Amino acid sequence: MPAPTAVKIPALAPGQHVVVRTIHIGAMPATIEHVEGTVLTVALTVMESRLQRLVGHEIAVELLSGRGIYKYGGVLKGDRNGVVSIALSGDVERIQRREFVRVSAHVPVSVRGVDEPVGGDTTTLDISGGGIRISDPWSLPLGLDVRIELHLPDSEPVTALGRVVRAAADEEKGISIDSVPRADEDRMIRFIRERERQAMRAARPD
Repeated sequence: MPAPTAVKIPALAPGQHVVVRTIHIGAMPATIEHVEGTVLTVALTVMESRLQRLVGHEIAVELLSGRGIYKYGGVLKGDRNGVVSIALSGDVERIQRREFVRVSAHVPVSVRGVDEPVGGDTTTLDISGGGIRISDPWSLPLGLDVRIELHLPDSEPVTALGRVVRAAADEEKGISIDSVPRADEDRMIRFIRERERQAMRAARPD
């Protein structure tokens, strides 16, 4: 029996968009500026003054890839006006796509039964890497297999197969995504991460 193929860990490189995360502050969008050995330099999208107090503390860098999020462990070395240096520890964790955050999003979506003539056009209430919550004026039954066409802004529609799995509230249903093309999944994840960045920017004081 052949040995399982090892998952190749993507290399960090200048120009990549990442998220820097600490347990004290949370997630901060950034762009890699320089990599030298085990030292990584990133430029934060929004400056964070509290980082100065966390020099020497653990910090993580998260990179989105086609297989999920890769989380690189490290220690904060310094922060100069939003340019952050991190000493990487060599520890890397892969976070599955279905562990992505859920973001509030009102996006047009078509949900129609695969084998039953029910459903139609409606709007999402929130979106995650593993499913969507929609406004449901048709009272879709739990367990229904559906075809999904999600119309993200400035993007071709995302097509997927899913199943109605939860009655979230009156006229709301939660739908799990069971099958989606890789390119469409990537566009969904980029949309989710951008919404997460927007929410973080809005939550920060001026």
